Amino acid sequence: MTDLRPSQVEAALYRDRSLVRVPAMQAKLYAIPAADLPAYYQITRPALQQGLQEYVQDILGEAGAAPAQLNTGNRAELVHRIMEVLNTRGPKTVDELAELLPALAQVVPYDGELPELGGSRLGSRLIPALCAQGLLIRAQTRGGWHSGQYSYAALSAWLPDISLESVSPEQALERVIWAYIAAFGPVTVGDVSHWLGSTPRQQIVATLRKLDDRLEHVQIADHTGDYLLVADELPALLRHNPPPGYANLLPPHDSYPTAYSDTCRFLATYHRDRIWDRTGEALGTVWVDGRVCGTWWYQLREQRIVVRFFEIMGSEAIALVGEEARRLAEFLEFSSLDVDISHYLDQDMDDDEEAGMSFAYVSLKP
Repeated sequence: MTDLRPSQVEAALYRDRSLVRVPAMQAKLYAIPAADLPAYYQITRPALQQGLQEYVQDILGEAGAAPAQLNTGNRAELVHRIMEVLNTRGPKTVDELAELLPALAQVVPYDGELPELGGSRLGSRLIPALCAQGLLIRAQTRGGWHSGQYSYAALSAWLPDISLESVSPEQALERVIWAYIAAFGPVTVGDVSHWLGSTPRQQIVATLRKLDDRLEHVQIADHTGDYLLVADELPALLRHNPPPGYANLLPPHDSYPTAYSDTCRFLATYHRDRIWDRTGEALGTVWVDGRVCGTWWYQLREQRIVVRFFEIMGSEAIALVGEEARRLAEFLEFSSLDVDISHYLDQDMDDDEEAGMSFAYVSLKP
């Protein structure tokens, strides 16, 4: 977005609360319009809730088996007490909740039969699970917008005018599919199914039939299949003339690389494994003229943006990416600019994904 500032995002998330962070597609964390929260909740509930109640009971059970404050008699009251604290005292971090409710500080083993694997605090596992259940919401971070330390609030207190049951599952599916096509179209039915994950394909097809009078069916050169696009956007798409050269740096976990079942539209097949980490999360991706040509990341302490191309690029592409990196550094509010641009050596690719930063490279700094 042109001229977007961090303060605007913070205002939308915390002051206006027109945006909220929630686990949604493929159980990943997204920022979505607060007004759409009921729809996304209804759509993702079958996948997120599957086994979630059992998971909560399991971790409470593991904690109850430990020699600490949580026992069978009061275990059922813990969630109620969490909600009571957040409703009366406002958003709290897991650490702050653990000070008020010491049971949350108990260490729960990752595997009760393998204690040598260690464990984590009950609160660190229980609180995000309550977010997935629709009881809590991630509120403002502590330590500035760069921080990943969330405070948590009761959903009913943070968004008192939002009811998760205000739309039916059918209405929710229609709203979410429409939003997806509007954002990512042209797309195939397979793309929609890939994005939604657990939604049965027959439900998707039935919903698309309801939307058909608002959609256009198009074909894409050099690609097979029927593609769907919001009808009102077709004239603008046909008139669109992309600039002669442009670059984008999409952040890690960005939804665009994960939005399609087939990424060959924008990513060479032989580079596909290079944009995902070992857990299947998208890395920061470098785009030149609409195609992925490398990865990037930032080093916050050094205030440095690092770019690694998959192949040797021309000077024009390097300049475009360098300029986009400068714009990103300005958004990140770096006090000084340090952009490191180079390319991977093929023999190093097998080792670099795990480290994430230790690369062999030839310096091509602009």
